[in-house]
Amino acid sequence: MSPTVPPATRPTGRVLIAHESDTIRETVRRLVSDAGYTVQAVGDGEAALETASREKPDVMVLDVALPRVLGYEVVERVRREGLRTRTILVASVYNRTGYKRRPTSLYGADDYIEQHHIPDQLLMKIAKLLPQGGQPRIGPPNPAEGAEIRRAGEGRLKIKFATREEGEQRASRLARLIVSDIALYNGDAFEEGIRRGDLAVRLKEDLDEGRLLFDLRVPEEIRRGRDFIAEALEAFARERKQ
Repeated sequence: MSPTVPPATRPTGRVLIAHESDTIRETVRRLVSDAGYTVQAVGDGEAALETASREKPDVMVLDVALPRVLGYEVVERVRREGLRTRTILVASVYNRTGYKRRPTSLYGADDYIEQHHIPDQLLMKIAKLLPQGGQPRIGPPNPAEGAEIRRAGEGRLKIKFATREEGEQRASRLARLIVSDIALYNGDAFEEGIRRGDLAVRLKEDLDEGRLLFDLRVPEEIRRGRDFIAEALEAFARERKQ
C-alpha cells in the first residue's frame, strides 16, 4: 500500500474513479486515497455521470471503455453541463505496450494515462490538474499495485464461457475494449472517418492489428460467422453520431 500522507501535508481535492474492473478500480481508489484526496469510485459510465452531477468532483479518472456510457461521452456530457471537473482518460488493455505515439485527440479530456503507468504517473497527473490544492506525497511505485493492475488488465483479455451466448457476450466486450483504445490513439482520424463514412478504411491498419489480438483470445467457435470488431466499430460510431 502507498504511504499515507500526514494530515499537515494532505492535498485538497475530490477525485472520482470510474472503471469497469473491480480490481483496477479498487487499486486506483486506494492509491489516490492514500495520497490524501477524497475519493469515490464507480463501475460504469452512467454511474459516473450521476455521481459527477451530484458531487461535482475536481478530477475524474475514466476508463475509455466504460460500460453503459463510454468514457469519451462522459467527458463531453460533463463539459455540456458546465462542470469544472478536470478529466483523465485511462487507456484500456488493447496493445497496452505497443503504442509509441500520443493520442491525436482526447475528446475534450485534459489528459490521458496508459493503464500500466497508473502506479507511477497517475498521482502526478492529478496534482498537475489541481495546482492550487497542494501536492500529494508521491513515493516510489508500489510493485504490488502494478502487479494487481497488470493481472486485472490481462484478465480483461481472457474469454471464459459456459455457453455460446456467454462467450459471445464476452467477445463483444473484448471487441469494445479494443475499439475504444483504437479510438483514443486515433482520435482525429476516428472523428473524420465518422464524418466521411470511411472509418473502417481510414483505420484499417489498427483494426487489423486489433483483430489479430481478438482472434488470439477468442475461440474460433465463437468467432465463426461474426465480425465482432466491425460490430463494435459500428456501435462506437453510432454513439459518437448521437
